[in-house]
Amino acid sequence: MRRKLIVALGIAACVAVPVAIGLLKQPAGREAELARVEQREIHATILATGQLVFRQEVQLSAEVIGKVAAVLVKEGDSVRKGQSLLRLDPTVYQAEVAQQEASRRSASIAIERAQISLANQQRGLDRAQRLYQARFIDVSKYDDAVHQVELAQVELRASREALGQADALLSQARERLAKTEVRAPIDGTVTELPIKVGETAVASTTGIAGSSLMTIADMAAIVAEVNVDEADIAQVAVGQGAKVFPAAYPEQPIGGRVERIAMAPRPAQPGAAAEGRSYVVRLRLDDTRPALRSGMTSRVEIAAGATVKRPAIPLQALLSEADGGSHEAAGQYVFAVVDGRAAKRAVQVGLSDDTSQEVLEGVGVGDTVAVGPARLLRELRDGDLVIPLKAVLQPGAAR
Repeated sequence: MRRKLIVALGIAACVAVPVAIGLLKQPAGREAELARVEQREIHATILATGQLVFRQEVQLSAEVIGKVAAVLVKEGDSVRKGQSLLRLDPTVYQAEVAQQEASRRSASIAIERAQISLANQQRGLDRAQRLYQARFIDVSKYDDAVHQVELAQVELRASREALGQADALLSQARERLAKTEVRAPIDGTVTELPIKVGETAVASTTGIAGSSLMTIADMAAIVAEVNVDEADIAQVAVGQGAKVFPAAYPEQPIGGRVERIAMAPRPAQPGAAAEGRSYVVRLRLDDTRPALRSGMTSRVEIAAGATVKRPAIPLQALLSEADGGSHEAAGQYVFAVVDGRAAKRAVQVGLSDDTSQEVLEGVGVGDTVAVGPARLLRELRDGDLVIPLKAVLQPGAAR
């Protein structure tokens, strides 16, 4: 029994000593980056996506049907306004012009015939009038002569109208013949050339094969067209600054300004729901770069409203119980540091920008909050001892 008692006391001592040491030992602090809540300028922005487009871009289509006889330019060529670009086979239209010219000549001959007839009838009327006055013919003969003159005058007017109609048809035929030669409507560069020699150009706008001849664009002037959600469009105004991030320069934003805001929403795609409408906003770019192309996707940040000073914290300090940091989810909180210990505090937030988040309730100006590291914030608990990892950070400062 004595030996068993000694063994039991030894085991108890082995268990009790570490527990006592753990209870008596001062708990270790968690090293964290800290920042103070201060009045900071909030540069609120609206995020949107869209694409780059040329300010002036013209898609040429055939106005008459014909086989392509010659293509005088190639893709990438610079062209001047009025320059000949493409020719269609003019044979049919030349024949039409010749036919209408013959019709016009026939109408001119008919006028000459009517003029001669009118002059003849007028002489007959003059003789009938003299004979009637001399009582050699009765009034019926005189009336017949008057009637013949009036008929000749009507025939002359009809011939002149026929000549006018022939002139109009000839003008139309010449216009169709002129349209077999396609000319540049603007100065620019040929950006697309889908048609080839031997193919048939079709006068249509339905997008069928042959309806598009080529596309010419002024590549020196490029703009961004983005879709802004209807919930944010009220905060956008002409003249507001913006940053455009093209796909070719994702880390090198291009400055720009809002140039135009659509009055009507963007038409919904067939089969898409009518909810969540957006408005097209055009942005003028401050400069252009060689790699920029029409149709290139772009991300845009539009400065919304005036810059204001509000109580703010770094974005990294804001946490969410729902998804670990979404600014749109409920249950947002921060870890305030009070007397060296973490204090979990629910907060209400307001405006935000790329670096700072406005805090409406929960903490105030002068309070200290834990900013990071992110792993520490996920593991931090209410009441933990917190040791500053480095100098107190200002909201939004680079670390």
